[in-house]
Amino acid sequence: MDGQAYDRFNALRDGFRTRVAAWSAALPGLADAQRRLAEETGDTGYAVETPIVYNRALDEVGPSDDIAWLVVADNPGKREQEAAMNRYLVGRSGQAAERFFARELGVDFRRSVVVVNKTPVHTPKTAQLRKLARIMPEAVPVLEESQRYMAALVPELQACLRARVWVMGLSELRPKGLFETWRTALNEAYRRADAEALGRGLPAPSEGLYGFNHFSMGSFATDLKRRRSPGEPVVEAVLRIGAENRPRLLDLSTEAAFL
Repeated sequence: MDGQAYDRFNALRDGFRTRVAAWSAALPGLADAQRRLAEETGDTGYAVETPIVYNRALDEVGPSDDIAWLVVADNPGKREQEAAMNRYLVGRSGQAAERFFARELGVDFRRSVVVVNKTPVHTPKTAQLRKLARIMPEAVPVLEESQRYMAALVPELQACLRARVWVMGLSELRPKGLFETWRTALNEAYRRADAEALGRGLPAPSEGLYGFNHFSMGSFATDLKRRRSPGEPVVEAVLRIGAENRPRLLDLSTEAAFL
């Protein structure tokens, strides 16, 4: 990153940290609701320590770092919310991603990848965000606002980092899915970013956006194996499949029915 890009990255990072603090202050009862959620779903045996998680790995990104990918995951799980951790994608899915990036892409996941989430609100499993909203209805505005905020952050960070964007997890982007709000806001953000770039004679940022199945439960590996052509290099297959999945992320037409 040049000096101007790094200054912008710093501002975005500081703004995110401040927003997490504000959301946390607005929901003082969230940790109790998350503990109740854990009890109701049988996810006991861990302590709720950080109800809304800022990714401290962002603080380690320096101006000389060469970032290959901006990865967008779902939300912080048990390991991510530990007070001593507060980092994204450090559980099983993150470990699978780390191995794949190193082995197949030649990318150090912990040094050359920046990770954000679709929401920083913790649940043991992503699907439990629905149940958390039922247990604590007053959390719904933060769940929705955080998705809009995190979606708007994606093209902003992409521009600073000059990196491709890897969106991990597609199934809940559908209408009435958990992350419909995030997808709608992402479309709005890329409409603006593309229009600005094209007006300056630059490539559309949305061309650097790629969508993939989640690494959990072997979903990504299964999809890659099924769709990779015989003899096709893994890197080429990944970029092709990610681009083919782009319509599941974006509908940049002005007539998108659900935007």
